[in-house]
Amino acid sequence: MSGRKVGEHVELSPDEARAGETGQGVRYVLAAGIVLVLIGFAVVAWIWFG
Repeated sequence: MSGRKVGEHVELSPDEARAGETGQGVRYVLAAGIVLVLIGFAVVAWIWFG
């Protein structure tokens, strides 16, 4: 950890504070989830309204 003490707290860089890295897969999972929800709504509407 390369944080530095400032007064009563320790300051970290954004990467250290995040404790990980966000990959490109996050946006694909989000997009797939949104598409699946929209498909689910369409199926329910089709069944409900015939």
